[in-house]
Order: sequence, then structure tokens, then C-alpha cells
Amino acid sequence: MSLHETAPVLQGDRVRQIDIIRGFALLGILLANMPFFATPFVYNMLLDVSLFTDQASRAAEWAIAFFASSKFFTMFSFLFGIGFILFLKRAEEKTDRPGSLFARRLFFLLAIGIIHAFGIWFGDILIIYALTGFVLLLFYRSKAKTCLIWAFALLGVPAVFLFLGTLALYLSGETFANPAETQRFYMEMAENSMAAYGSGSFGEIMTQRTADYWFMFSNYLFMAPMILAMFLFGVYAAKTEKHTRIQENLPFFRKVWAGSLIIGLPFNFVYVNSYTAEGAELSHHSLLQVAATMIAGPALCFFYITSLILLHQTVAGKRLLSPLGAVGRMALSNYLVQSVVCTLIFYNYGLGLYGEVGPVYWIVIAFVLFALQIVISNWWVQRFRFGPAEWFWRSLTYGKKQPFKN
Repeated sequence: MSLHETAPVLQGDRVRQIDIIRGFALLGILLANMPFFATPFVYNMLLDVSLFTDQASRAAEWAIAFFASSKFFTMFSFLFGIGFILFLKRAEEKTDRPGSLFARRLFFLLAIGIIHAFGIWFGDILIIYALTGFVLLLFYRSKAKTCLIWAFALLGVPAVFLFLGTLALYLSGETFANPAETQRFYMEMAENSMAAYGSGSFGEIMTQRTADYWFMFSNYLFMAPMILAMFLFGVYAAKTEKHTRIQENLPFFRKVWAGSLIIGLPFNFVYVNSYTAEGAELSHHSLLQVAATMIAGPALCFFYITSLILLHQTVAGKRLLSPLGAVGRMALSNYLVQSVVCTLIFYNYGLGLYGEVGPVYWIVIAFVLFALQIVISNWWVQRFRFGPAEWFWRSLTYGKKQPFKN
């Protein structure tokens, strides 16, 4: 069969809990991204400086780090892994080249990510998702247990080495200061960001965005093993059909809920403490922060996921969570809209509030924007089959224009 004979999944085939989890993840992604939208956060963090030092700002920044940072791109990664298996299973029924069809899907996701990263916001996650997704193709025929072993190894092995490095630095009492030229580079990039995004022309903003993305790319590559691990956890869940057999797996979900909280919470405190204690030099705090993130992020991601699943089993919980499903069905569109709206709020070609408003306002802006997305998404899905970005992506994937209206 050709690509033109395939068709995307119908709305009736969707798994409602997955859409709800994906919608909830979008709120967490937005909260975690706010410091990067609003300030030269990455450079200030490396310099151990802050634009906002009042108590309320510090508390709000701590809350974002504790509740959101590293918990939601991992959640999206897990859902991506589930979607990978669902997509290929349906593609197998319609074409003899399901892997090629998925590769085509990844190629166009990569293209959308490039446009997003260099044309809207440097914090794009789609490029690294697409590139890592090609590796995921190697695991399509693997057994569920094999995927689970690889997932734990991809998280556990780097974390062990980082913890050993942390211990070595702690026992030695050594710190390693960044070279003076590195410090100057961070300061220059922070100043350039403030100038470009806060008061620069559109061309200057474009130039700075490109520089910021390439600086961040090494960090994105470092995230790739964690992303692949979460992909594989999702593949495991899909292969064992835990995402569809909710009722019979409730004891399993309760165990994961308790275990992920017991593991994730102390490591999350370690992460946040190391995050606030980190200086501009390399120390045991620096390594401990990264190591703790690799445990706390995935663990609390699973705590959030299982909390949503268990809450959805109650009548009140189902009513409360139901509106998030529409947001999740339009996840790509809503993710891109968040970037467009936030850059319009903070960049000079919009309201120009870059570096002007602190963490308390970041949280307010995030919740207001997300509330609007809930309302608009629920209005949209009553009238259209897909979000605009989803429709565009699907049409490119399947090689023909997809039906748009319900």
C-alpha cells in the first residue's frame, strides 16, 4: 500500500486518559519554560546571578523548580513513546512500510521544530524529540522487558557516574572555577539577550535567538538519553497495554504512585537545594543537581501521571480533568501558541517585558494563558477534527490533505 492509502487515527479511537495527561503536561511545560521566556535565565544561572532577589520572587522561582522543572518534558517523552507504538500498529494495518511512514512523520516534526526554534523561540524541544525518535525505531520489534531494561539503564548508568563524581568532588573539597573568558562569554550573552529581546529590532532578536539555540543545543543533547529512556518507558506501557487496561492495572498504578513519590520527593529536594546552592564554579552541587534531576524528574513525572489516572477513576475527578482532554488533543498547536504568546509578551516586537517582570508574574501569566487554552481548545474540538498544527503535520505525513472539520 502507498502512503496515500493510509489514514490518521479517528477521534473515537483516542485514549481519553492520554489526552488528559498530555493536556496537564502542557501546563507544566509552560511553567517550566517561563524563566527562559522572560529572562536570560540560562546565562544568569551559570553566572549564579538573579534579576529578582526579593522573597516573593525567590519563593515563586523555587516553586517552579520544585513542581515543574524536569517533570514535564519527561512526561511528554513518555507519551511520545506510547504514541510511537500506537502509530506503528495502525500503520501496519494499512501499509507494508510502517517504519518509513513514522520516519516521514519525524522528518516533518523536525521541520516544524526548526521553524519553531529559529523563528519563534530558542527553547524548542521538537528538534531533539524528532532526532531521538529515529533511534526509537530500533526498538519497535523489541520485547517490552527489553525496552524497560534499556530505559532504566539509560537513566541509571549516567546517574551513578554523576553521583560518584559528586562524591569525589565533595570529599576533595575542590571547586573548579570557569575560566575568565567563559565567565565573560556568559556575561556577554546575558547582556546581548537583555538588549536584543528587551529593546532590539526584529533582526537583532532573530540573531540572538539563533545564538541562544546553538548554545542550548549541547544541553539538549545531554537530555537525549533521558528523553530516549522516557520514550522506552512509554513503549513498555504501550506494549503491555497498561494505558488501555486501566481498571485491571489499578494495583500496579497505585504501587507506581507510592514508589515514585517515595523515590522522587527526596531527590527533588536534593535537586532544588543544589540548584539554589550552585555557584558560578563547578562543584559537587553542580554534579549533584544534574544527578538528582535524572532521578527526580522521571520519578515525579510518573507520580503526576498515576495521580491523574487514579483521580480520573472517580466521578468528581473525571469531571475536573475532562476539559484537559481537548488541550491534549491539540498538544502541538497549544505548545506552539504558548511560545508565540509568551514571546509577544516579553520580546520587544510585542509588549517588551523581557527582564521586567519577576517569577510571581510568570506563574500568573502561565495560569491565565493555560486557562484561555482550555476554553479555546474545548471550543475548537467541537468544530474541528484536529488542531491546526496537528492537521498540517498529519497532512504532510500522509501525503495528502486531511479532512479538517467534524
